[in-house]
Amino acid sequence: MRVGVDSYAYHRLLGEIRPGEEEPRHRFPRGTLDAIAHARSLGSDAILLETSLLGPAAAFDPAPLAHEGGATAVGLSWGAPDGLAFGARPERLDDLVAWLRHAVMLDLRVMRIVAGGPRNRGGHIRPLVPLLREACAAARVDGLVLALENHADLRAQDLEELLEQVGDDRLRICFDTANALRVGDDPAAAATRLAPAIDVLHVKDCAAGWDDPVTGPISVAPGEGVIPLDEILAACPSALACAELGQLGPGADELALVEATVEYIRAR
Repeated sequence: MRVGVDSYAYHRLLGEIRPGEEEPRHRFPRGTLDAIAHARSLGSDAILLETSLLGPAAAFDPAPLAHEGGATAVGLSWGAPDGLAFGARPERLDDLVAWLRHAVMLDLRVMRIVAGGPRNRGGHIRPLVPLLREACAAARVDGLVLALENHADLRAQDLEELLEQVGDDRLRICFDTANALRVGDDPAAAATRLAPAIDVLHVKDCAAGWDDPVTGPISVAPGEGVIPLDEILAACPSALACAELGQLGPGADELALVEATVEYIRAR
């Protein structure tokens, strides 16, 4: 199985502190370059860079990031925190397309995208269809694939309906193991159901309960939480399995958690 890292795993070290999180003991002095270097040091096949942590698309230069990656392929992960907001922010399509133009200059042929976020859960998905069709048309021009994430907003059923209604093979799935739990899906059953369309996995384990529906459950080391990771990984052997983290609890060490997750995936 190909192993990767999504740079949101390093969000505190890149300057984003979520409500309820502690300040980290240090931050990456070189920013995203250090995130890439850490993923490369683990022998990762790829790293997906969260565009929300990269500044505006107009000021982005992919060249130094690709160089830092070396043998670790560098790609993009677009749209946090709420992407197209289930169609309420159609102007964000221009930003998605701008980042596609950068993604084509990098190593990965897949870019993860999000339709919305936790606040959009339960919303109507129909307004997304024309926007996703336009996004797929742009991705086709650039020879890229879009992997739509269940971003604590979409259930397995919603993802299936969107893929059917958009009707474009450029639209695939990024399946987040913990976010499936957050929307009420059985994570293993949902992964098995969606497996033929899953190109990217966000592999993260989490604690059982959470108070804030927006921040969600606390990420823990793989095998210590409630997500049946072995079943999910077995269901999606051809996916790019990326270590990713959500909410970090007191005393969390994201570097150690990323390392443990990469090691866990490799052992399967």
